[in-house]
Amino acid sequence: MKFRTILFKYLHDTFIAWLLLGFVMFSHGVVFAQTVTNPGFESGTTGWTCDMEVNAASVYGGTGSDKVAEVDGHTNASSTADDRLLCQTITGFIVGAVYALEFDATRRASPSTPTTVSVTVSVAGALSAVVTRTGGWNMLRERLFFTATSTSHALRIKPDFTTSYGMLFDNFSVYVSSPLPIELVRFDAKPATNGVAIEWATASEHNNAGFEVQRSADLVVWESVSEVDGVGDGQLMNTYGTRDPSPLEGVSYYRLKQIDHDGTEAISEVRSVTYTPDRNTLLVWPNPASDQLTIRLDESDPSAQIFNALGQSMAIAQERIGSTVDLNIASLPAGSYCARTMGPQPKACWFIKQ
Repeated sequence: MKFRTILFKYLHDTFIAWLLLGFVMFSHGVVFAQTVTNPGFESGTTGWTCDMEVNAASVYGGTGSDKVAEVDGHTNASSTADDRLLCQTITGFIVGAVYALEFDATRRASPSTPTTVSVTVSVAGALSAVVTRTGGWNMLRERLFFTATSTSHALRIKPDFTTSYGMLFDNFSVYVSSPLPIELVRFDAKPATNGVAIEWATASEHNNAGFEVQRSADLVVWESVSEVDGVGDGQLMNTYGTRDPSPLEGVSYYRLKQIDHDGTEAISEVRSVTYTPDRNTLLVWPNPASDQLTIRLDESDPSAQIFNALGQSMAIAQERIGSTVDLNIASLPAGSYCARTMGPQPKACWFIKQ
């Protein structure tokens, strides 16, 4: 009776432990693997596309009825239209996470097979690698790594030869090799007073050096807006915020580039912002400022001027660059100052010198 009681308690505690572990994994959104439909070809061509050839291993020089797929140049050496390929679209990736693609591969055991056969394995937008096999039937495990750039990727394996005898594949799997160094739970960009406000939050961080906020007018060319340090490592919620003081007029796009301490980078989803500047408001940045202040000028403004709290004009070196002017305020004592444009319709704004 005592043994049965101890055994029941052990099984109960083990079940609870696994249940709690499963809850922790789920609650943190951990993804260990992506699903490859029919990875071992036991259901024939189910889940795979392209013009495939699937048979028992014994058909190709192996043993047993376990099914494998052959990639080859088929019958017409002058055309790729009848090549035998492997294709499948796999979904559910986490953008920025590193994944491992594994499979078994061997040269077909036939005198007609080239001595050395190679194929190109590609994961669209993330990986392109050449895999080579020589010798007779010898299924070897291959492992390739890639960083997901989309939540969906197309896997494609094509021959680098033209003969109808080639390379055989079996037992595909895709799993997370290195998860994201941060768990990003929120990222927002929206118009605000004197610019665009960018805010984000992380639920956890690992080896996170920091972030670079980037802006684009066309989703092709990106420029840096600001850089923000990360906390490094932690499992608590962290919130971040910065501002684009000189946003583009009209529609523009913002994203985060997360930078790991080892130089690894990950890109967030994109946020679009429509910004309409207030023509009656003077834009100055940064505020507070310590060494340099930048002011946006209208076309009719020749320059700008700085006044202290008593209304006295400060002698400040300035340099105009396009529609902005940079003022060297390093020599000013700390305090509140007023920046004012000197055009026919002057505008003013208070700022703090640190």
